[in-house]
Amino acid sequence: MVFYFHDIIYNGHNAKNATSAIVGSPQWGNKTILTGQNHFGDLVVFDDPITLDNNLHSKPVGRAQGFYIYDKKDIFTAWLGFSFVFNSTQHKGSINFAGADPLMNKTRDISVIGGTGDFFMARGVATLMTDAFEGEVYFRLRTDINLYECW
Repeated sequence: MVFYFHDIIYNGHNAKNATSAIVGSPQWGNKTILTGQNHFGDLVVFDDPITLDNNLHSKPVGRAQGFYIYDKKDIFTAWLGFSFVFNSTQHKGSINFAGADPLMNKTRDISVIGGTGDFFMARGVATLMTDAFEGEVYFRLRTDINLYECW
């Protein structure tokens, strides 16, 4: 299964279109602009649309909901915890993900750690690839999900 999720981070000027926001930052940071030093210490929550193709304006098949924490000063990396929540005619339920995301790698694997509905007790691996980004305001991830266990 391949899905795309589209993250538009709030930057102080785009509240109407933003799908994510900085909710925690280090003492030297603020909550409208990602910090320097590889964004170390920023905690971002998101509620992003999931699409079947890479077009932000395509009809969403669900939402990617969760958080990411930029967790290293010297390397651009994050830790992710999120769910794909589906509510379409094709899929009902959720798939849950967690893991480290070394952002500078072309592809990154994170764990599928569970699910509900059609994906009850799902296990597997999701391969992430940054499909597009526009500065520090927008990025799109291609998510290739391989389930190995699903009841």
